[in-house]
Amino acid sequence: GGAGAVELGKAVMSACKTGSDFKLLYDAKKDSIKTKISKIVTEVYGGGSVTYSDKAEGIIAKYEADPSIRILPICMSKTQYSLTDDPKKLGAPKGFNINVKDIYVSAGAGFLVASLGDITFIPGLPIKPAYYKIDLDFSHDPPRIVGLS
Repeated sequence: GGAGAVELGKAVMSACKTGSDFKLLYDAKKDSIKTKISKIVTEVYGGGSVTYSDKAEGIIAKYEADPSIRILPICMSKTQYSLTDDPKKLGAPKGFNINVKDIYVSAGAGFLVASLGDITFIPGLPIKPAYYKIDLDFSHDPPRIVGLS
């Protein structure tokens, strides 16, 4: 509750007064796309190396040539079960290899998405969701659901 959070609040306020040696993991504007990905894999996930599919290599070459794309930060799309690209390697193994299968621009969010392993993407929602077409027809007894196909 609120009263129980007072001590936590005081601790947070105290921590905010102390200095910090925080630094970003990479320089999005200066580091190459592969350098950004490598730093995430080795320094955050504990991996040992990164490999790239032929498809990803080709896309990265195109993106590196475009100054407005190459400066974007990286978002890693991977299994939720592991820090690797393999859902069977549970937890936080060390020294593994990650394979980048694909990479694409998420322009609205403002980053590059590196796709690792077998990822199933959920399609985006349409501008007008299908539930707007679903209704009840009360001219029948009992009423019928309409708009489902």
